[in-house]
Amino acid sequence: MSGPLRRLAGNRNVLLAYAGAAVLFGVTSAFSHGFASENHIRILLIQASFIGLVALGQSFVILGGGIDLSVPWTLNGAAILMTLFAGGKDGPLVWAIPLLLAFGALVGLVNGLGIAVLGVSPIIMTLGMNVILSGALLLYTNGSPTAGAPPLVQTLATGRWGPVPINTVIWIGLALVATLVLTWTAFGRHLYALGTNRTVAQFSGIAITRVTIITYMVSGTAAAFAGILLTGYVGQAYLGMGDPFLFSSVAAVAIGGASILGGSGHYLGAVAGALILTVLAGLLPILNLNPAALQVIYGVVILVTVALATLPGRQALAR
Repeated sequence: MSGPLRRLAGNRNVLLAYAGAAVLFGVTSAFSHGFASENHIRILLIQASFIGLVALGQSFVILGGGIDLSVPWTLNGAAILMTLFAGGKDGPLVWAIPLLLAFGALVGLVNGLGIAVLGVSPIIMTLGMNVILSGALLLYTNGSPTAGAPPLVQTLATGRWGPVPINTVIWIGLALVATLVLTWTAFGRHLYALGTNRTVAQFSGIAITRVTIITYMVSGTAAAFAGILLTGYVGQAYLGMGDPFLFSSVAAVAIGGASILGGSGHYLGAVAGALILTVLAGLLPILNLNPAALQVIYGVVILVTVALATLPGRQALAR
């Protein structure tokens, strides 16, 4: 069996993540009448797709040993600018959507250059970019974006092809592309090598600067695209709409079995992580728990996965 196939087939954590999603969905359905109905499953898939799209870019960054804390306001920026550019009409989307995806890629480019060329820590660089974007958007909108989402974007976010939501079809297509890139391409191999050991990757002739920049550009583009679709789902853009996706995207990657320190995992696991987090969000009201409990879950997942990824954590787990 070839190397890419071994990497994918041998990743038991991905299979465990899907098994966990199935068990959690079954348990929740047993306690809530209508949770497993066709209409509610469609709603869950739509909601999971937003986490999954942001987690797509976050997966590439984390696999390479980084993290992107600028996704909240990259998402929010694309959402706000899309409504302002389009003014509630479909016509301007012809140039607005490519421009907004380019906006996300530009944010990623700046992040990647700061990290790979200037040597700034990924946490500091992307957190600083997030603050810059939030301030710039507040100044640009004067704190009150009011335009609604165009009908076409609302259709992409809430419409369906037969029984399947359109945005779920889009998510599946992007997941297949991500799987192809990570599993079968030289870029995927270089990304895993970079996340495993940056120094060894550099001496192996891998263009680590280029790989790092591309991963952050993927993350920015994915966050911007998620912002466009989320605006269609909500019906309008509002300040702070990207905030919930910072830790949920990281948690989805971690739940999917990826090492939070890079070098191992797969986006297919993050897809399962997004499904698990969405079902958990639906389970909280059933258990009469405050939605803030989900933030506690995010924090616990991230702390545990980071602890287990460190050398002392791996040694303790082995014992």
